[in-house]
Amino acid sequence: MPIRTEPRHATLLVCGAAFLWSLGGLFVRLMGDLDGWTIAFWRAAFMVLAVGGWLLATHGRRAFTLYRDMGWAGLLSGLLLAVAFVTFILAVSHTTVANAVVLQSASPLVAALLARLFLKEPISPPTALTISIAMAGVALMFADALGGGEILGNLLAFGVALSFGAYIVVVRAGRRLDLLPSAVLAGLFAMAATLPFANLAGPSGSEFAILAAMGTVQLGLGLYLFMRGAPHLSAAFVGLLGLLETVLAPFWVWLVFREIPSALALAGGAIVLTALLVHSALGLRRVTAA
Repeated sequence: MPIRTEPRHATLLVCGAAFLWSLGGLFVRLMGDLDGWTIAFWRAAFMVLAVGGWLLATHGRRAFTLYRDMGWAGLLSGLLLAVAFVTFILAVSHTTVANAVVLQSASPLVAALLARLFLKEPISPPTALTISIAMAGVALMFADALGGGEILGNLLAFGVALSFGAYIVVVRAGRRLDLLPSAVLAGLFAMAATLPFANLAGPSGSEFAILAAMGTVQLGLGLYLFMRGAPHLSAAFVGLLGLLETVLAPFWVWLVFREIPSALALAGGAIVLTALLVHSALGLRRVTAA
């Protein structure tokens, strides 16, 4: 059984996950010409070592029971996560970080729709309105960037939205289970899918250090925070909080590589952040008043 978490605490956990995940595009850019298949393989490998090692250290032999107890939800969430892992890295390798994050940010719409269809989970009017406003802001942020992106990269990024949106719903459906071990399954699936195309000896020493940080902290710790928070929030709200990644990811690239956002990007970012802050504040107010 997963640890019970208050909605306010769960919101902070998911926001922390979005913060860590927003560093992914920056890390990929820091590795220069290293190909996406190799990055995806080693990031997944380090994540498997980190999360799998943590489960063994904290649960001992019972860790193997956790994998069995996940059932269909663990297997399906692992497959969906693996698709998201690989397609994100390949998307960033074939298009701009801005293109990748704006297209993958469609995941709240996917999650809300699938949760409505399969979980009969209603979408409250405030959440629906906030998603609409936030998505309008995202479109404004990268209106010019979308037109200049490569077709393959854009399609891969939209694949992230589809797979991660479905993953959010599966996590919500299996909220009575501890699905953290599914991250290890996802890493193994991702490694198997990328192994035939990866150059395992390609990364340099510094690139291996970045890959280790990506696998253990940016991805592994991010998944831990997400798994501990997401099951206790609605699918639509979880997807909405994930839009923080969309706003932060291009900021880190600007901070390091001095890629100055356009006026449209700044205006769109302000709209998204305002929508998120207002919705979160109202949600926390309702929790406090309950």
